[in-house]
Amino acid sequence: MELLVDNDIMVDDFLKTRFISGNFLQSNWWRDFLKLQGKNFWQMVVVENNETIASCLLYENTLPLGRSYLYAPKGPIISYNISENARREAMALILSKARDITASTKKQAEIFLKVEPIDSSLILVGLKKTADVQPRETWVLDLDKDIKELLGLMHAKTRYNIALARKKGVSVRFSQKPDDLKYFLELITKTASRNQISVHSANYYQKLFEILIKNGTGGLYLAEMNGQVVAANIIVRFGQTATYLHGASDYNFRSSMAPHLLQWEAIRESQNLGYKFYDFWGVAPGDGSRPRWEGFTRFKKSFGGRLLVSPGAYNLIYNPAWYRLYSLSSQINHYLKK
Repeated sequence: MELLVDNDIMVDDFLKTRFISGNFLQSNWWRDFLKLQGKNFWQMVVVENNETIASCLLYENTLPLGRSYLYAPKGPIISYNISENARREAMALILSKARDITASTKKQAEIFLKVEPIDSSLILVGLKKTADVQPRETWVLDLDKDIKELLGLMHAKTRYNIALARKKGVSVRFSQKPDDLKYFLELITKTASRNQISVHSANYYQKLFEILIKNGTGGLYLAEMNGQVVAANIIVRFGQTATYLHGASDYNFRSSMAPHLLQWEAIRESQNLGYKFYDFWGVAPGDGSRPRWEGFTRFKKSFGGRLLVSPGAYNLIYNPAWYRLYSLSSQINHYLKK
């Protein structure tokens, strides 16, 4: 078993062979997105008998006072085609190499490494549970069914709302035109203000959309009514899965039921394009820790599907003293935002 660090190595073929929710965050095109943001990143792969058995894309997030931490979103990804002992060995190898990376980043001093293991067998000694970054629970619709079956899985009210949106004149189109992103940015600002949620900056969405278009890995679904865009979703396409990553709508047009038709058309097109799964992305955890997510969780689950649960985020602490200071600062910031 050998570990390589090579920022130009291609890992998408390895990642696409299996369905793991959010594995696009470990992809080659996500690496391009990090590069566009000016992030320092490292691509690691574990090879055995000339075959890739694990990969991990991690990047550096800077903190005040010249400190930083490393983060592997929805990673590492480790093959299920090897034994559990071999999987744990690959995980340990990645964690060890990540620690070596911190010695080479002389400008910043890493306090910890944050990972998001794909299953509990990879939670090794020394990893400490922490607040989730990516959703720990997600809702997935299997697309290996005909249209009638998919409609039958829905809540009756959802089927009604889809039909109602059509009756009210809502239409849906897919776009990869850079100019159309302005509609999403306008709507996400309104949505964030209405629901009191945090969203990314306009610059973040612009860079994400640029990378999606460049790599052909997704785009925008826009719902229009009387010539006005009233809802917009960013959809990511990777491997076997289409993922509903970001969405926004105009509350003034809530009676149009546009978001229901918007999702349905994205689901139908994803199936027609040959994708096997439609990932609605995050839903409220069963422990009640995300009460503000309950509304859109009901919406997502109304389309039918199944729940996927992952372990969430874990930290490997390098500097305990600085980590205590970081944790205290995070708690204060969380309290002030309430």
